[in-house]
Amino acid sequence: MILKGFKQNALKRSIESYITKRKKEAFHKKGIDSLGVLIDASAPVNVVLLLKLANELGVPSEKLTVLGYQEDQKEITESPDSSYYNDKAIGVNGSFKSNTVNNFINQPFDVLINFYGESKPALDIVASASKARFKVGFAAIDHRINDLVIGGAEGDNNLFINELKKYLKILEII
Repeated sequence: MILKGFKQNALKRSIESYITKRKKEAFHKKGIDSLGVLIDASAPVNVVLLLKLANELGVPSEKLTVLGYQEDQKEITESPDSSYYNDKAIGVNGSFKSNTVNNFINQPFDVLINFYGESKPALDIVASASKARFKVGFAAIDHRINDLVIGGAEGDNNLFINELKKYLKILEII
């Protein structure tokens, strides 16, 4: 239990480090070519909704990458099509042991959607370490991780999609 507390504190320091090192870049092109979605797999997530979201943003389904965090999962086998990770995929110092997580973080998504409503260090560190050019998330998450924060839509996924589309159009991203 004490070790878990040390790891949580170390992850929080790593999150702070990623946030301060991140360079904000202007979005130079119109349109989204690749979309990443980070989810909390312990909460029910409708995969059809994620495909609908990608379709509404003009992203082909093969350019949609979803990574899920499973807190309660004891062992996740590493495979090329695996899209889940657990606490064991993250080292005490905030390093990533999983190829799945490393590939997700290093992929330069045009937009990363942090589609989770409760802040957890294992989700926040992946979101903050991501090389995505533009990050979107819910208001309940640390505002410094995301470039665009959508509030009041945690329970209503259709509202989130509509608000996301509206603000991406205003920002001339889509």
